[in-house]
Amino acid sequence: MRVLHGLTALLMVFLLHGCATMSADECKYARWNEVGLRDGLAGEPLSTLNARTQDCAEARVTPDSRAYLQGRDQGLQSYCRLDNAVQLGLNGKSYQGVCPAPIDLEFRRRFSLGREVYDARQQINQRERRRDELERRLKASNKDEDRRKIRDELEDEDRKTRRARDRLRDAEWQLDRLR
Repeated sequence: MRVLHGLTALLMVFLLHGCATMSADECKYARWNEVGLRDGLAGEPLSTLNARTQDCAEARVTPDSRAYLQGRDQGLQSYCRLDNAVQLGLNGKSYQGVCPAPIDLEFRRRFSLGREVYDARQQINQRERRRDELERRLKASNKDEDRRKIRDELEDEDRKTRRARDRLRDAEWQLDRLR
């Protein structure tokens, strides 16, 4: 049930989250509690309210800061769940340091573990694309000197890929220890 709640909260973040700017009509008709809730569920920093206030000033609308903050606090309760931290990292998201002090350190640690796995996977993908490019160049090359240089680059790329796979394995092991 807790996992379902966490997944539901994460889904709400993606469905409800819009950009930080608001149009004049959005400012005029905003339900500030809901705007704050969306921002809290998305882990938006408090500075987002400042941006919204500036946007709405152009429409001569003053946000209801109290309602916004109440909604944001409610959203942060779902966002700042420890099981959400790993998932955010694994999805390559960023963490803006919005969770309360008692949970922030552990949230950051778990987020970092997930993010290390994400970054290692991205690096492996990048290395594989580079290798594919080098193999295409090797096939297209007619000069022995060029082919020799490309083979050297391929060997170097293979070493880098092995190191990246080692980093991924280590990061996944650390993440598994957490679970």
